[in-house]
Amino acid sequence: MTRVVTTLLLAAGALAGVWYLPLLWYQCLILVAIGLGLWEYGKLIFTRRSDRFFVLLAGAGMGVVLIWFQWLMWVGFMTLLLLSFLWGLKFKDPLERATTHVGLIFLGICYLSFTLPAWSWIRALGREWVMLLLFSACLTDTFSFLVGKSVGRHKLAPVVSPYKTWEGFFGGLFGGVFGLWLASRLFFKSWEVEWIPLIGAGIAISLLAIAGDLIESLIKRSAHVKDSSHLIPGHGGVLDRLDALVFVAPFYYFVVFPVVAPWS
Repeated sequence: MTRVVTTLLLAAGALAGVWYLPLLWYQCLILVAIGLGLWEYGKLIFTRRSDRFFVLLAGAGMGVVLIWFQWLMWVGFMTLLLLSFLWGLKFKDPLERATTHVGLIFLGICYLSFTLPAWSWIRALGREWVMLLLFSACLTDTFSFLVGKSVGRHKLAPVVSPYKTWEGFFGGLFGGVFGLWLASRLFFKSWEVEWIPLIGAGIAISLLAIAGDLIESLIKRSAHVKDSSHLIPGHGGVLDRLDALVFVAPFYYFVVFPVVAPWS
């Protein structure tokens, strides 16, 4: 029951935030999500609080750059890379793991700070475009869970995510296409649906949502935990809720939007 109530509250809050929040407040919300996710990542991967704070502060700074100062993206990227290596210079025990340590810091920051800002870019294009992606990604997750739980038999990635099944995978693909179609009918009523691009875009979004889920599971399994934290009752942590949304937004912004925008 806790999971159901939390799910309904999160869904209502997400939809209301996308639709009613001014762009600036929406962007601030994205930055908060990045910060919480980075803190959870830091707690999962690093034992030293200094490393966790570095990931949080450097990642939040990169998030600010990508949300509000996109033209500084490459400057920010190179600065982050340099800072990560400089931070690695203080790692001495054992020295052979120093480059691995730097890699975990750099990739962890890129994991959220270079992906989630795309949600703010899409919001700047219009609330409807966010809804289009959100419906597709979230229904991928929902259908994957429901189909996998009801009829799932064949394991998809038993080592990384024991409960994921191929049946749930294909259910997720259907959910992604259905979510894209449903959102197009609700928010773009003047569209004449082109089924081949819609199905292709829906499947692509679903694949990236499922990949995001598996990648987050890999991070958790490497840390020997089931949930990224216990912040959200019945759901685990922020990373557990963001996993399907991490990689879909950049792809949608750079690939899907230029294709489907002419329909509107």
